[in-house]
Amino acid sequence: MNGISSPHSKPVLKYKYLNKNRLLPIMAIKKRFFIAGFVILILNIIWEFSHHFLYVDLSGIPKYFHLIIASFADTFILFSIFAIISLKHKNLNWIKNPSKFDYLVVIFLGLIIAIYIEIINLSLGRWEYTAAMPTLFGIGISPLIQLALIGIISLIFIKKIKR
Repeated sequence: MNGISSPHSKPVLKYKYLNKNRLLPIMAIKKRFFIAGFVILILNIIWEFSHHFLYVDLSGIPKYFHLIIASFADTFILFSIFAIISLKHKNLNWIKNPSKFDYLVVIFLGLIIAIYIEIINLSLGRWEYTAAMPTLFGIGISPLIQLALIGIISLIFIKKIKR
């Protein structure tokens, strides 16, 4: 052909980053990210519901609805951290075997984001801590470690999956 396609010819699909040999590994990676999202959401729901007694909710949102919203927000935050790591690696393959540095990034960003969220929401009066909440420099230990801990647990769980 001379480069002009006729209406009866089938278009040739070109994949810059995806070819027949890589389709299965890419689908396996996407499956791992889907499983990671599910694991992260379930762990966040368990965390939120088991730690809600440490807070006085001043938001006016019904308790259980607020806990579910918080769980989805925390899942989004952890996926954002995973996206940052994926950008650093320029691919998604890192989730199969995260390095020590990847774990440190999850811990560091999880702590920084948690501190930011707590400082903002405490100062805006969206919630307070009950006397049962242990604190460190005025920030609750429970929310401080939640993102980092759930991120690490989910990476360990995902690493153990065999495709």
